[in-house]
Amino acid sequence: MPPLLYFLIFPLVGALVGGFTNWLAILMLFRPREPVRIFWWSLQGVIPSRHAQLAERIADTVENSLLTQDDLEKAMSGVNWHDEVDSLIRKVLHDRGPGGIIEKIPGISQAWNKVVFPSLQEVLSREVVRFIDGHGKRFAGKLRESVDIREIVRVKVLEFETEAMEDLIMAVAKREFGHIQVVGAITGAVIGVVQGIVLLMVG
Repeated sequence: MPPLLYFLIFPLVGALVGGFTNWLAILMLFRPREPVRIFWWSLQGVIPSRHAQLAERIADTVENSLLTQDDLEKAMSGVNWHDEVDSLIRKVLHDRGPGGIIEKIPGISQAWNKVVFPSLQEVLSREVVRFIDGHGKRFAGKLRESVDIREIVRVKVLEFETEAMEDLIMAVAKREFGHIQVVGAITGAVIGVVQGIVLLMVG
């Protein structure tokens, strides 16, 4: 074989093999989705076969690192409760409570709307907001005890179909997967060149 062909055929074959093997490795992250029996060997994609373990690890990460009790406390302390409390007090005292009856009484309704209710609303709202701010840590603790964030996340990930997970990952990392295939092709081509040089030296 002419020496020049060593540097054409080997790099070309190496590039094809390198690109193909990396493409196959990426594909086998997701496929086959269902186990395929080959004699005594079961073949299934990494993510489908590890779906349950993946759900466990994501749930652990969310609970321990992404949404801790400190995060809940900070989130609750950063909420502007004043408007919500004002709205709730209006519903309780005015819309559904005594205000609805008082408004129908001539002479008293004006005093209720202009003096009594605004004063009650201001005092109650201030005290309720102060109470919430002072007990934010306790509320966050109760919320943490009552709501199992880890279990919610675990179940949601388990319910997330493998096909949808594949579409999501491919949409996010499509370019990077393409780069991996290109790197495989380049690596294969370089190995082909080295093989050509070695054969020429040996020959």
